[in-house]
Amino acid sequence: MSRLLVAIQVVASAAIVLSARPTGEYPIGMTIAAAGIALGAWAIASMGIRSVSVMPELKSQTQLTTTGPYRFIRHPMYTALLTFTAGLAFSPFAIWKLVLWAIILAVLIAKAKIEEQQLRDRFPEYDRYAQQTKRFLPYIL
Repeated sequence: MSRLLVAIQVVASAAIVLSARPTGEYPIGMTIAAAGIALGAWAIASMGIRSVSVMPELKSQTQLTTTGPYRFIRHPMYTALLTFTAGLAFSPFAIWKLVLWAIILAVLIAKAKIEEQQLRDRFPEYDRYAQQTKRFLPYIL
């Protein structure tokens, strides 16, 4: 199941990325996409590059990260991807890109649920952390 989710994520993301026109014509979309890149870089810096994986299964060396953007949201890498692809979906906008973005969102929700169950199983403090943070957006989601 995880491989299927990742395959869908990659194909949908690639379609949005390859259809974008990163020019000055779409400053709002490009700014949103840049914010996604910045959030992703911050998340990677906080957890360490060796912990990065597209698969929702935890690596043996996985540590529970609660610093950096993880202080506010449990899945900043997923939020970064959603932000990045949302910006590109509007550069230029097309309904089919919005549909693909919604598919990416559904895939990331499914991946987050898989990952969170494993984190609960491995880290007893995860439940408390999850109660203090939101999944994708601080204070709302």
